[in-house]
Amino acid sequence: MNNRKFLAAAALCATATGGLSACGGGQGEGIADKAASSSPSPKAPVDPFEGLTADQIADKAFAATKAADSLKVAGEGKDDGKNLSLEFTLSRAGDCTGKMAYTGSGQSELRVVDKVTYMKGDEAFWKGIAKQKGTSAEQSTAMAEMFKGRWMKIPAGKAKRMAEACDVDALFKKLGDDDLSGVTKGPTTEVNGQKALTLTRKDGAETHTFYVATVGQPYFLKAVTEGGDEPGTMTFSDFNKPVAVSAPPADQIFDVDKVKAARS
Repeated sequence: MNNRKFLAAAALCATATGGLSACGGGQGEGIADKAASSSPSPKAPVDPFEGLTADQIADKAFAATKAADSLKVAGEGKDDGKNLSLEFTLSRAGDCTGKMAYTGSGQSELRVVDKVTYMKGDEAFWKGIAKQKGTSAEQSTAMAEMFKGRWMKIPAGKAKRMAEACDVDALFKKLGDDDLSGVTKGPTTEVNGQKALTLTRKDGAETHTFYVATVGQPYFLKAVTEGGDEPGTMTFSDFNKPVAVSAPPADQIFDVDKVKAARS
């Protein structure tokens, strides 16, 4: 598994809880000392991956992450030579909300509600789309103006590629044939306050580091690719949390089907 595939599929974050400590003077110290001396020694932390190889841990993490009903994916890196940043909250049911931006190509927002896709882009985004279709500069400007501040509505079944970026099953289906073998165990660290075991793998000029939660479900919390042509970082969080998303206001929607029907 690497960031390139996660980035392409789009086009694990726990809150740290600090421990409480207190100290006092006078008689309180004696009471605290007695309590401490009579308390049993703390047990050594349990290794959730005891007896498992690095490859087995990777497989376990992949299975756990894939089984989540919902999650948030955020990241930045390079895709086809362009800098890309993205943030999506997606559910197994298919509902989703998110945004992504390519350097020099604008920013777009995406919502999927009840299998209907809504997409909104800034001026640079729509001009970029128009350019890809070979339209003139005048037509590109007109297209950007037409969609300014509006959401393009795409009916269910007519935006499969975009909808896949917002679906848990579709995301991991793209990664299902990926080879997770060949990783090695690294040190334990933290990702946003949550303890994680690092797994590392070399792949040519690239080094991939995966961070697997050691408390609770063994979700992937983070994946980093260094070196090569497409370095990047992805984080995964908000597992199994409700995905709150609604359709845009009616007066902000540009219904493609209605426009086509009116012109026919």
